[in-house]
Amino acid sequence: MEMELLMKTSDQNRINMLAAILAVLNQPEYKALWEEHEAFTEGVDGLTSKVGQIEQQAELAQGNPGAADAKELARRALCKAVCEVIGGVRSFANANADAELAAKANYTPSTVTVGKVTEVVARCRVIATAASDNLEALGKYGITQAKLTGLNKKIDAFDKLKTAPRQNQSLKSAVSKILPQLVREGVAIVRDQLDELMPQFQDANPNFYNEYFAARVVVDQRGSHAEKPQPNVVTDPTVAPTATPQVKKVA
Repeated sequence: MEMELLMKTSDQNRINMLAAILAVLNQPEYKALWEEHEAFTEGVDGLTSKVGQIEQQAELAQGNPGAADAKELARRALCKAVCEVIGGVRSFANANADAELAAKANYTPSTVTVGKVTEVVARCRVIATAASDNLEALGKYGITQAKLTGLNKKIDAFDKLKTAPRQNQSLKSAVSKILPQLVREGVAIVRDQLDELMPQFQDANPNFYNEYFAARVVVDQRGSHAEKPQPNVVTDPTVAPTATPQVKKVA
């Protein structure tokens, strides 16, 4: 996943933990336990919002996965349009022994849209300009103003695609800075609010209590190592809860 490439594995592990906690909290039988608890509900709402923000940033990190396909479709459309004009221009140039004009349109379908976007655009604009300069004479060769207008629109559309990679990279750079902060804020809600209130539910519903703290374990995806909360021992201030839970083994 793209998001995994933008953050440390430890942050990705914490995101998985936050999602697991929400899954437990939102089970109908457990939700009925805490939804009347105002402070706990505020904590759940805050965590839900924070996870939503994380997911939104993750979607942004994906960029535009269809950009490559869109670029190829635009290239093909441009190739078809410019080749029609090339054919008319070359036919006219050959009929009038105009070597200079023929040279401006001396491309084949396999070469006219090959190369970098800037190169393709410049090449096609030269062809379009040559056709425009001889538009009146090219009428009987099937080159009309409508065709030139269509060609220029396709050139413009293809030209816009050259900025897409830079835009995507800038967006990913921003996301890579925002995501870790959102993760820290989400973990803080769990540690400072929900963990502190969970002992209130231990006697009333031990299953809820135990499942919560089972989800509270941070699993290291690199080696499936479970980082279990330890009572009264804070080894990692961003994840260790303050309660004394009984947790079940996480694979």
